[in-house]
Amino acid sequence: MKTKANKSPAVQPTVVPKKETTIERAEEEDLFFAGEGKSATGFLLRMFFLGVALVLAFYFRLHAVLVFGRVIHEFDPWFNFRATEYMLEHGVFEFFNWFDTMSWYPIGRHVGSTTFPGLQITSVFIYHLLETIGLPMSINDICVFVPAVFGSLTTLFTYFLTTEISRSPNAGVVSALIMAILPAHLMRSVAGGYDNEAIALTAIVATFFFWCRSLRTPTSWYFWAPVTAVSYIYMVAAWGGYTFVLNMIGLHAGFLVAIGRYSHFLHASYSIFYVIGTAGAIQFPIVGWLPLKSMEQLMPLLVFFGLQVFRFMYTMKEKNNMSAKEFQAFQIKFLGLVGAAGAVVFGYLLFSGFFGPFSNRIRSLFIPHTRTGNPLVDSVSEHQATSPSYYWQYFHYVYYISPFGFFLLFNKMTDVKIFGILYCLLSYYFSHKMVRLLLILSPSASVVAGMIVWYAIKWSVKQIAGSSAKPESKPDVRSAAAKRATQSQFEVPEGIRSLYPLLAIVCLATIAISGFYFFHHCDMMAHQMSHPQILVQGRNSRGETVIIDDFMQSYWWLRDNTPEDSRIMAWWDYGYQINGVANRTTIADGNTWNHEHIALLGRALVSPEKKAWRIARHLADYVLVWTTRFAGMYGDDLAKMPHIGNIAGSVYKDVPRTGYHMDEKGRPSELMRQSLLYKLSVSGLVPDSEPLTYFKEAYTSPNKMVRIYKVLNVAPRHPFGTYDPKLELGIFRDE
Repeated sequence: MKTKANKSPAVQPTVVPKKETTIERAEEEDLFFAGEGKSATGFLLRMFFLGVALVLAFYFRLHAVLVFGRVIHEFDPWFNFRATEYMLEHGVFEFFNWFDTMSWYPIGRHVGSTTFPGLQITSVFIYHLLETIGLPMSINDICVFVPAVFGSLTTLFTYFLTTEISRSPNAGVVSALIMAILPAHLMRSVAGGYDNEAIALTAIVATFFFWCRSLRTPTSWYFWAPVTAVSYIYMVAAWGGYTFVLNMIGLHAGFLVAIGRYSHFLHASYSIFYVIGTAGAIQFPIVGWLPLKSMEQLMPLLVFFGLQVFRFMYTMKEKNNMSAKEFQAFQIKFLGLVGAAGAVVFGYLLFSGFFGPFSNRIRSLFIPHTRTGNPLVDSVSEHQATSPSYYWQYFHYVYYISPFGFFLLFNKMTDVKIFGILYCLLSYYFSHKMVRLLLILSPSASVVAGMIVWYAIKWSVKQIAGSSAKPESKPDVRSAAAKRATQSQFEVPEGIRSLYPLLAIVCLATIAISGFYFFHHCDMMAHQMSHPQILVQGRNSRGETVIIDDFMQSYWWLRDNTPEDSRIMAWWDYGYQINGVANRTTIADGNTWNHEHIALLGRALVSPEKKAWRIARHLADYVLVWTTRFAGMYGDDLAKMPHIGNIAGSVYKDVPRTGYHMDEKGRPSELMRQSLLYKLSVSGLVPDSEPLTYFKEAYTSPNKMVRIYKVLNVAPRHPFGTYDPKLELGIFRDE
């Protein structure tokens, strides 16, 4: 039996009011980059130059290996290397339980809960992978080469990110060529610079690319949103800068909603990213519940809840077939109700102390650096505000052409171009506040610089080719909208248009010459940044280039001439190297997790000898000081005394916070002259230096760059984990 057709009007499902979908916006030809990527020859050329970029990225990072050999650089990389050795020997899970009794004597440090383990996991994985495929390599060599390999990977993902944002694979290649050798990228990825940022920047760019890719079409999120989450989890494991990645993606999603570009697949992509990413992030002990309790990560959480609210509202609209007027009224009521309830819950959680305060490092990004209130943070050079000269040094011409590429992002904006705009603005702002954050500006600067350079090349080639070919008359098959757009454009006078070929030649010549000087500058910077610091290149009396290894020899002396349980007192900068090279116990290191403990160390160094000895005899068997000024390098411990005194005085009120300096003739101030650190530095090397009573010289390096003293009449050791009662411990009060 046939049923009668329902003659009532069919109910049409409503959709989010939107002028065009993301897929339509993505497929729409860009005014500047239309018609690329369709030629086989072009594809081969792109792959060739992309390969050149990857090779350059690797080669530029090998200068240190070619000159100094396969050695770990700087300070922090030595801890990372030591931690990698521990993980390789004991396994990942035991690593998370590792309590290190050879650092931060006498209290020690729980490494598993205070370390981002991504770098170690990566190197151990590579070690086992190479062994499996029959290409074994020592863990030292793997750690040396990891930064260079990941420099190439970052370059590759910069290509993908630029291509996704601009829809121009050719612009992507240019961006990759820039990123490969850009000093701002090189600064944290030279071979031997085995630090977290070496892999973190790769994770940042990869996560941003995957996020943008997940928004390309209404179905892209099926695959790319989970991939974004996995990439973000790796980023969390790699570096504390994961908060920037999380907030960047959260800001982008929230901004899209705020300007009326909400879509169901934006909701799906962000929700999958946030849920899976957060679930993975909280598995790392150093992170724990911070994604849900930290003020620094609150905004992405609010965006997540906001998107659920929007999804519910549009679901109700579709289900009840609301008209625009009805939906507007529903929105006002529902958002008011949810907003009021949310404000109550947020207020309760905030005042109950559920959300933790902003860290000093985060505070320093939003207030003048000298007002962080923590002299320990202020003493770290890479936490200082960025001088304008640094942008020329680390970006060169890219700094000046990037703004022009930035404005290209405003042409026919898509969701991913909006992401590019926000990324450029935020990364530039943060790079201005802290020197080390020049690193996160390097990808965004390379993206927009690559776009403007490729547009200039494309325009120039088109003008030169067009001037030699007579244009053919073709029927106008454009759409009415395209015709109207053309008619409304400004018409360039024919007299000026005739100069285009000449301007194009000048433009190409300028790009070629500038590219040459840019390459030369980057190569020079690559060589300068490839000095491992633990080894120094210099010249002997005959003018021959030699490798000065005073630091290594001093650490080896400790390793070979002191008991295995010896405790070495030195300023915290050198703790990681003493642990990693000398294999001896240290008082403090670059983790700087305990301000009061470092202040106690500082108090010993800036106090007069007898007062300092009363502290040192309970903590150390030997004292190590850097005295590189006797070799012509003045960034030694005496140069650090103003910071050491300031840190000590922030806890111990009997310690003056200022007054540790030398005048223009090299004469010490009275406070510096009386200090233990000054006496240890100059004893026997400066005329009329006062003899030492409580410390005995044990070793001075060949070039007098390092001096080691034995502490006399050392006190009996107190049980590990507690301070000797005779030590006066202070409390830091943030000012």
